[in-house]
Amino acid sequence: MKLHQIGELELLREVRKRFSSYSKINGSSIMVGIGDDAAVIAPQGKILVTTDMMNEGIHFDLSFTSTFHLGFKLVSVNVSDIFAMGGKPKYLFLNISMKKDTDEEIFWKMYEGISGAMDIYGVSLVGGDLCAAENDMVLSATIIGAGDKIIKRGGASAGDKIYVTGTLGNSACGLEILKRLSDESREVVKNLEYRSSSHKNIGVLEYWSNELKNTIDWDIAEPLLRRHLMPVARDSAEVANYASSMIDISDGLFIDLCRICDESNVGARVYLDKIPMSDEMKKTAEIMKLDPIHLATSGGEDYELLFTAPSSDVRVQSSELEVNVTCIGEIIGKDRVVIDKSGKEFVLKTEGYQHFGTSG
Repeated sequence: MKLHQIGELELLREVRKRFSSYSKINGSSIMVGIGDDAAVIAPQGKILVTTDMMNEGIHFDLSFTSTFHLGFKLVSVNVSDIFAMGGKPKYLFLNISMKKDTDEEIFWKMYEGISGAMDIYGVSLVGGDLCAAENDMVLSATIIGAGDKIIKRGGASAGDKIYVTGTLGNSACGLEILKRLSDESREVVKNLEYRSSSHKNIGVLEYWSNELKNTIDWDIAEPLLRRHLMPVARDSAEVANYASSMIDISDGLFIDLCRICDESNVGARVYLDKIPMSDEMKKTAEIMKLDPIHLATSGGEDYELLFTAPSSDVRVQSSELEVNVTCIGEIIGKDRVVIDKSGKEFVLKTEGYQHFGTSG
């Protein structure tokens, strides 16, 4: 059935029914949820609010991704901003614009992805809006969170160490795989929902490189595709107590580090050989003749955390931490430089994704 055959009111009633159980996650803090002119919430602590949009043709291509993936990613990218300031996500608002002849199944697949992300982050859907679109799909989410210690981009000082969580470049490498996949392999990838840790039955994927068809093992490609299509935002709970400044890596390591430097009025020194990269990403980059350092420093959309901490605080690299944390450099007075493995120094360029601008 098409969305215009169902109608906005019936869709909203069904959304309210399907997501009513999520209001229990945040308990008595939700005084009025879906169904009124506005939500009424009573959170504790300092309030954090963030919003982000995903526009078809700009942020996503439906030949590469499914609406299930989009729903999951829409929640994750917003939650990541709350985590990046040391907060905990609580409440979700959604604004969805689709063409009126969109199949109902496509609509509900998106909400399945949304609910999957909500389960991970413990957020409650408390409102939003639905409307028809003439052309491209537009998705927007707003997350309200709460926290006690708020960490901003502007807290770094000369002498602080620079850290990142996890590994970088997986998402950008996953996108490069998607761009090269054969039509048949791309359809396989689109139809997976990545609910389990792996899909061993796939074997290999076909991709095009230099006019020739090649194959890549699924065990190598899967974590890269998963990071791009369904990223899980890194919770800052373990590192927030140590951080003097913090940002999530959404547009690229270098451009996001420059944002910390701009807000803190400092410089930075980064060691390229210290930047953590997964074996799968490095192997795939070699196969596809891509530069893994470029993917890790300028690719973006890994939704890991980039933060600084005083050099005297060695606890941040303690083995007691469950999250993998790597020191990649230090904050300095003014200049922004990178050091390669031979010790040669280069100017750090603000490479990464920028709206209304250019990358590189």
